[in-house]
Amino acid sequence: MKLKALARDLAKYLLHGTIFTVLASILGLLWVVIFAFLALIGSILGIIIGFGLLFVFYGFANSLATRLLWFPVRKGLWIYLGQGLLLGIVLVIIEFVPLLLLAGTIISLSPSDLVITIVLVNVLFAFVDGFVGKMIGGIWREHGVRAKVLAGEEPVAPEVVPDVKNPDDLRCPRCRGARLVVEKDRSAYCIDCKRGIHPTAWTAGTG
Repeated sequence: MKLKALARDLAKYLLHGTIFTVLASILGLLWVVIFAFLALIGSILGIIIGFGLLFVFYGFANSLATRLLWFPVRKGLWIYLGQGLLLGIVLVIIEFVPLLLLAGTIISLSPSDLVITIVLVNVLFAFVDGFVGKMIGGIWREHGVRAKVLAGEEPVAPEVVPDVKNPDDLRCPRCRGARLVVEKDRSAYCIDCKRGIHPTAWTAGTG
């Protein structure tokens, strides 16, 4: 079982790194166009915004890969910026710097050896990107009822009935009950249904 779990995780790390690389490359092309426009304007503020946008794109790409493969993570411009900035710093240290130091050796390889080396390096970096991406994405991991609802899971009914927290007197879309535990983002747990409620599932009536 442990070997199967390890193999599954390694495959997910590889897939995570691949998804991140593809998304980051696509968004990177869009960023080049935007940055070129900002640079032509000549504003230092525009250039700073341009680099900030690059980190936002990186953070968004990693957030999406983490959400697809591992667990729900929080969304938002500042979250993407922080995630992308931290991810960029870590990957520069553990990938770009060693690659730069070995550049002379790699360039001197024969064409066939160079191709093999490039393939192996990209596969290795995919694993590294996936592992680091999951760790950094975990900093902004969703918890509690909201995490289960966003993951498409039904929260397990607690052994002790939770206190009702429903200041707006919302009604469950399924049973119309008002015994709800409502979070700030309006995701909720219905005590009567023993099921989670997505923030977008509310009906117009709250009475």
